[in-house]
Amino acid sequence: MKVEMVMPQMGESITEATVLKWLKNVGDEVKKDETILEISTDKVDSEIPAPESGVLVEFRAQEGDTVAVKSIIALIETDAANAQIVESSLAPTEPTQAAPEPQASAPTPAPAAPAQTSQVSAPASPSPAPAQTSDNSDRYYSPLVRSLAEQHNISAVELAAIPGTGTGGRVSKKDFLNYLETRDSKSRAAAPREAKSAVPEPVNNMEYGEDGVTVQPMNRMRQLIAEHMVRSKATSPHVYSVAEVDVTNIALARKKHQAAFLKREGFKLSFTPFFLLAAVKGLIQYPQINSSVDGNNIILKKDINLGVAVALGTSGLIVPVIKKADHLSIGGIARQLKDLAERARSKKLKPEETQGGTFTVTNPGVFGNIIGCPIINQPQAAILATCAIKKRPMVVNDMIAIRQMMNITLSYDHRIIDGSLSGHFLHYITQFIENWDPESEIS
Repeated sequence: MKVEMVMPQMGESITEATVLKWLKNVGDEVKKDETILEISTDKVDSEIPAPESGVLVEFRAQEGDTVAVKSIIALIETDAANAQIVESSLAPTEPTQAAPEPQASAPTPAPAAPAQTSQVSAPASPSPAPAQTSDNSDRYYSPLVRSLAEQHNISAVELAAIPGTGTGGRVSKKDFLNYLETRDSKSRAAAPREAKSAVPEPVNNMEYGEDGVTVQPMNRMRQLIAEHMVRSKATSPHVYSVAEVDVTNIALARKKHQAAFLKREGFKLSFTPFFLLAAVKGLIQYPQINSSVDGNNIILKKDINLGVAVALGTSGLIVPVIKKADHLSIGGIARQLKDLAERARSKKLKPEETQGGTFTVTNPGVFGNIIGCPIINQPQAAILATCAIKKRPMVVNDMIAIRQMMNITLSYDHRIIDGSLSGHFLHYITQFIENWDPESEIS
């Protein structure tokens, strides 16, 4: 019996994904849950497992193809006696240049990349995009490898020097990570021990043309993020409310219980789980915010599925979801947050772990920003931003005291949430955080 392998949906707003690399060939035996494919979307680069054990008999999507979700991308024969390989012109081969479409000449001689047009929603080209190099190299790199190179500040020249074990000598994710580990270990061994400067000198490795500019086509993730953000702005009339929160009691609680938490859980307790718990309590109190719009109807959600934005270097972000967060303690939220964030950065998230979110929290404060106004993650109705914590002199009981202060911003859909409701919601969160008992146990 032939089992159809379909392109998974990696998020509610995701309609398509790009095939990065087949890890198996036609005719290979595969085991259920064995990784056989790498894909890329605007939310996540992910390794996809085989749905059943058997023989991979046909590819219906080639490396570099952008495929609609739930489309058939491969066939697996589960009956060994019937495992006859179906010849397919889509079997992975060395990347070939697709015939160029007529277009205006580019200002630089860099090879064409997927969807290099003025419209962010244009489909990617059928063949993998080349890395943007300054040495006119014709070597091809997957969007995943290019994203990793950007994240780890690997220059085009250095990237071209990495040996590849993939088809046609292509650099795989494993090749890149092995190189990075070797390079970093050598750097640590060779580096002299010296004092670090307070502010590192900025380094710009970008190479520009004679006119002083360079053209850098968006990768697939960047294109789809742009598309979704524009659609969100066009769909929801955004309004923003900002509140100031005294987080001193939370800071005292972390200081008091950090050692015991670290010993019990094996990792440090950050501020974020406190803020996520506060958001959950606020959504329980004001369920109208845990909702979405469907035409002229407001869809209220019973479960609180909390999306948490996780930055992937400078290349993009992903929003894994803590399901039924209203049933978790602060320790439970902290454990799930750590697990999801680590697997998001290592490309190990499952498709369902980015789906079903009802409310999102993002943290621009991790970069030192004192205020942020995020765009709503459709089809949700609101998103909360937690900003940098700063010590400031404040008036407490008519006396000056040093307190740890933070701004929080609620971006909300004005079709169904008004200033009054958002104000009550932010006030509840503020009171929940400020009245935290530093002596209470964290479990």
